[in-house]
Amino acid sequence: MMQTKWTKPLVQAVSTRPPAAHGVARSLGNLVLLKNSTQRTILPPLQSVFRTVVGYVPEFRMLPAKQLAEVLASESRGRLFIGGIVDKSTKTLTLIRGDLRQFVLPLSFFRTAGPSVPNFDRFKLGDYGQGVIFGDYEASTHSVLFGIDPEYRRWFNRQRVKNEQGFGSSLRRLRLLRGLSRNNFPGVAAKTIARIERGETEKPHGKTLRLIAEALNVEPDDIESY
Repeated sequence: MMQTKWTKPLVQAVSTRPPAAHGVARSLGNLVLLKNSTQRTILPPLQSVFRTVVGYVPEFRMLPAKQLAEVLASESRGRLFIGGIVDKSTKTLTLIRGDLRQFVLPLSFFRTAGPSVPNFDRFKLGDYGQGVIFGDYEASTHSVLFGIDPEYRRWFNRQRVKNEQGFGSSLRRLRLLRGLSRNNFPGVAAKTIARIERGETEKPHGKTLRLIAEALNVEPDDIESY
């Protein structure tokens, strides 16, 4: 990751590399710019030494820095979004995952849900890469990936079978039985509950398990009986 103030010095450094070094194309890995640049001309020299360059245009929307850092460090980063850009001329949305894979999908994918209508001028990402937001309209990252990515569907279905009798599935069944949302667990973040339910993290222990059990009004050891 790099802040914008370092972009110009980096481009200047690239331009002064010895000719032999220029033959080693894209040898410096991936680059994520934390703030956008209005100078689109910086892209070609950066692409000459980085495999992937993300976040170089003003229209690009990125997760807040704190959330971005956590997603990039997560083992599940490939199943979360860190940034994207809406192109209204082609009616498309390009999304970038935490592992910097990217794909394009039509804006028509985001259908009106009840009273919420997607406002593509107000695009952003939220909840640590788990939500695609257009104003008052929000689609979960899971629903997007499940709808367009066969690889993700296969992974999710394997996880569902694997965890059908696990703690995460029991937690979800009991949560729904109690009529609770993922935000109804004081002291435990909604994103943590979501990851536990999806089997993306191990069974909680200690204080976290106790807080979950208290919100569900059961003994900690009883959760997996549901």
